[in-house]
Amino acid sequence: MGFSESIKFETGPPGSSIVVVELDELKLGKSSKEFEEYEKSLFKEIRETSNLDDLRSDPLIQSYRALHWAYGMDPTKKRGSSEAVLRRVLQGKNLWRISDLVDIVNLASAYHKIPIGLIDASKIDGQLTLRVARKGEVFPRIGGETIVCRGREIVLVDNIGIVCYGYAIHDSERTKVTRNSHRVLLLHYGSDSASKNKMEEAVKITTDMLKRWVNCNISEPMRYVSATTF
Repeated sequence: MGFSESIKFETGPPGSSIVVVELDELKLGKSSKEFEEYEKSLFKEIRETSNLDDLRSDPLIQSYRALHWAYGMDPTKKRGSSEAVLRRVLQGKNLWRISDLVDIVNLASAYHKIPIGLIDASKIDGQLTLRVARKGEVFPRIGGETIVCRGREIVLVDNIGIVCYGYAIHDSERTKVTRNSHRVLLLHYGSDSASKNKMEEAVKITTDMLKRWVNCNISEPMRYVSATTF
């Protein structure tokens, strides 16, 4: 068991990429009051610089929607994780309180509009591979719902099965981060509109928050780029 230090792309539109940061010796806790005040300041910035109507023309949001459509997934019914949290903030709602790590990931994703996934590295078996789902493949997502794939969806898998469905729409119940997780992979999912500089900026924003508020060791980012013909 364990991460093989690479991600294999069997599918993925040109320009798509995944940046992985490993969090080791993680000790999960609750978000601090200081973080909650910081979160409020970012909410204010997001709401002052964007609104729900802007999402229709935002190139980054639209690039993820186009990717989902290309794999037969309706992004108006199952939204990408970054758009889902951003829409919640723009609707004037707060984000959920889960743990210091997850709270930071949700805030960072809403702020830089790039989907982020979390995987308990101790629960991975073999290499991570981005591929097209097999027809009838079953995916138990976090929260209890089980999705039966139609054979068109984009998924990230290990030797056991799907660990992320729909390019960061849903993470897996099997590999979810819990209080017992001590080694975790943080994945930023990039589209053709997310340049290398944009991805580096997003990863830095996220890891700067982690350094400030989460008890863990943080690795250097590892970037994997699609070389497939889509």
